[in-house]
Amino acid sequence: MADIEIQNEKGTKQTAESVAQDAVDQTGFGKFNLKVMAVCSLIFMNVAFSITSIGFVLPSAACDFRMTTVDKGRMSAAPMLGMLAGSYMWGCYAAIKGRRMSLLVALFLHGISELLASVVPFYWVFLFLKFLSGAAMNGQSAVVFLYLGEFQPTKYRDKMLSWMEMAWVVGMIILAGVGWIIIPLNVNIETDGGFFFHSWNLFVFICSLPALLTGTWLLFFPETPKYLAETGHNVQMLDVLMRMYSENSGEPPKEYITKLRNCENNNLNDLVHRIMHTKEREDVSEKSFQVMITDIYMKTMMILKPPFLCRTIVMCLIACFVTSSYYTLTLWLPELFHRYADFQEAYPNQTASVCTLKSAKNVTEIDMSDDPFGCNSRVQTSVFVHTFILGASCIPTGLILPLFVNYLGYKFFLVITAFIPAVVTACLFLVETSTQNLVLSCAYESVTSVCLSVVYCLLVDLYPTHLRAMASGLSAFISRIGAISGTLMIGYLIDDYCTLVIVIVAAQLFLSGLLALFTPGRKKSKAIDVEKS
Repeated sequence: MADIEIQNEKGTKQTAESVAQDAVDQTGFGKFNLKVMAVCSLIFMNVAFSITSIGFVLPSAACDFRMTTVDKGRMSAAPMLGMLAGSYMWGCYAAIKGRRMSLLVALFLHGISELLASVVPFYWVFLFLKFLSGAAMNGQSAVVFLYLGEFQPTKYRDKMLSWMEMAWVVGMIILAGVGWIIIPLNVNIETDGGFFFHSWNLFVFICSLPALLTGTWLLFFPETPKYLAETGHNVQMLDVLMRMYSENSGEPPKEYITKLRNCENNNLNDLVHRIMHTKEREDVSEKSFQVMITDIYMKTMMILKPPFLCRTIVMCLIACFVTSSYYTLTLWLPELFHRYADFQEAYPNQTASVCTLKSAKNVTEIDMSDDPFGCNSRVQTSVFVHTFILGASCIPTGLILPLFVNYLGYKFFLVITAFIPAVVTACLFLVETSTQNLVLSCAYESVTSVCLSVVYCLLVDLYPTHLRAMASGLSAFISRIGAISGTLMIGYLIDDYCTLVIVIVAAQLFLSGLLALFTPGRKKSKAIDVEKS
């Protein structure tokens, strides 16, 4: 059994990883865990809102901002650049200031940015706010799985983390429904000063509310006990554990102390004695900026050295390839559905492959010469319907993951959910109608979204507490490079080199499946973590 405490470079007493997890296991499972699951699900739903909403807003905002094709490209890229800029920063911040504080800052920054974006009438200001929104959104996705996982008993952790996939699915479905209702509305508020507020502004405003409301609820939640143990705040850790036990069991908080004293785990007995009987009080001073930078550097180097080097490389590459593939085909699905709708309107009862739809685009561009910003075009409700169907198609796979993860393990799901989308992507060569495109899109979205969730879950499972945030931040940074490369690839190559794009995406997913075979199994990863503790 690992020692009850370790000493860091400043002499602060830290409760060992294995002891902290044993203490969490003694709190049981119940109301508190479900509350944490609920708030984390809302956070991940908010992430789904942020990523998917830009595709709904872009066509309508093009008229108000008089956007050219280049302007549209900037608007699509702004959140991506924000995600890239903020990804590793959030991992560092979560390691220094805690998971809860990191999520709070990210949520309120995201909500305020979106709220302001809904009313600003200036293109470049809107672009900057979308950049901030993207940075804040990435802070939520990078940390929320850590926050959820570090509260859960070992027996339930994998299953609770896996249920987060359903939050993403529900978020997509709700967003499609809200967009379907709001964006076609005739909202027309304009002033002589250049201010305007239309239906898409109302949509952006509504999308800002979940972040603000969820952030307000999160104020009533504590920091994770495992982070408090790792940073030497042992008295606060015990207070959180007592609260967890009380809410889960219905017993008074002090009963948790009695339970630890009566259990057969000597390390937990010693932990209680050290905190309660020696009247220990933390002497944990605020770190200077130089110490913080040194701490970040040391932890980053640790995940880039054995025994974590191999898993870091594998997880970062998988995150990069899968995210690149996901954004390449998913973020631009509304555009693909638009092209099929335009093609079928121009050429009724005819079919076209994905790679020949450029001709249909050229036909519609001729008609748009008198309306370059699309101000007279009607909203294609089929885009919302298709997105709604895409979200609904993810429900079966979203249920399979948590129901079978304890039996099959994350490695099995990671391998399967990488290889299957590779085959689905190759089948794009066979698509000739919008319906066929929708079927393949549903298959692709439902499996790839599970793959992304498994990557987030594995980051919690494969690293100890003191390295988990840094590994998550580094993985998020690499994955956003993949996301930007995927978005640029679809923008620059899809019309002239469509076949090459499909081959690249399929190859990335196939390579991800091969890399997934090298992810450590649970027993191996736990052995390394215990050794490091």
